[in-house]
Amino acid sequence: MRSIAMILLLYMTLLPVAGYAGSDDHWLKRDSVTGSWGGLRDALKDQGVDIELMYTGEMVRNFSGGVFNRPGSLYHDNLDLKLTAESDKLGLWHGGRWLVYGLRNHGSQPSVSLIGDLHTVSNIEAPDQFIVYEAWYEQQWLDGRLSLLAGLHDLNSEFYITEYGSLFLNSSFGIGPDISGNVTASIFPRPGLGLRLRARPSEQVYIQGAVYDGDPATRAIRRMEGRMMIAEAGYVITGGAGYKLGCWRHTADRIYAGRSFSGDYGLYATVDQPLFEFDGGGKAGLFLQYGWVPADRNRNIRYIGGGVHLQGLIRGRSQDEAGVAIARADTHLDAETTLELTYRLVLYPWLAIQPSFQWIDNPGGDAKVHAAKVGLLRFSIAL
Repeated sequence: MRSIAMILLLYMTLLPVAGYAGSDDHWLKRDSVTGSWGGLRDALKDQGVDIELMYTGEMVRNFSGGVFNRPGSLYHDNLDLKLTAESDKLGLWHGGRWLVYGLRNHGSQPSVSLIGDLHTVSNIEAPDQFIVYEAWYEQQWLDGRLSLLAGLHDLNSEFYITEYGSLFLNSSFGIGPDISGNVTASIFPRPGLGLRLRARPSEQVYIQGAVYDGDPATRAIRRMEGRMMIAEAGYVITGGAGYKLGCWRHTADRIYAGRSFSGDYGLYATVDQPLFEFDGGGKAGLFLQYGWVPADRNRNIRYIGGGVHLQGLIRGRSQDEAGVAIARADTHLDAETTLELTYRLVLYPWLAIQPSFQWIDNPGGDAKVHAAKVGLLRFSIAL
């Protein structure tokens, strides 16, 4: 399977550009490589049912350093299968939406087996699994100004998000280790049950809050697992700036450094700030992240991240993205700092290739460990 995927990728990459410039219905111009399935896919979409399939493969190479001091290469992948349905288009009631999301993870785990870093070099790293990742229903009222969602739900799909940071492959640019490295939260690779309420008094302003099962791994609501509660308020301009502030609390009892604590809590903030546009239609933007938790009960006691995002850097390649970002997680020993450089090359509407290089100082938050130098090569195919 691994060899077939790599050969297929190479073949597609080397196809003549002239083929892409052909008729509008040429297969290279499709949004997905399998097309409309003889019209079935489009017909379903017109009726309110949308099906998305995405295969993501990634080769990871630890050149040197890391907690295990173990140079080596590995391959892992991720298959996403999503089905969404809208009650309006189905001829039912107004404002309803369903999502069923299946996820297949396969392969080795680079941070677990090669590097030992806190940030986790790849945001698709997960144990082998084939699960229902999300399954929820959302009801909207007042033209979307008020909505309620219930079911299996990824907290990080709506909370603690930076738009510019989503380009990068390191996990911390998705959600900071102040949450992911300290408590069991309803996030990748296994979300749990949750209930989310959102109010949007204007197009730019929103406030939302949610409560989740305290241990999504069990997918059962038990008193001893506690609850994860989170709230966030934001000011977001579509396609532009975004400023968000959030807080959270986990109610499960915890023990750290021989002491018992009644729960955990923290604060976070994110910023997306457009900077300027340059000749040829390209754009530059800046993102920042900050997360704080009490030091007496947590390993990762503070997080700060940020970077620069560039789109359309090369004239004629308006969909390509590039960036440089840095993430720092403070521990009681020292701080782990990761620098990432990446470029996402959109070859066709359904195919993208993204190389990334990450330099990790003090892996595991330990100054005695040699810095790790890691290369990643990711490709994504919309099926």
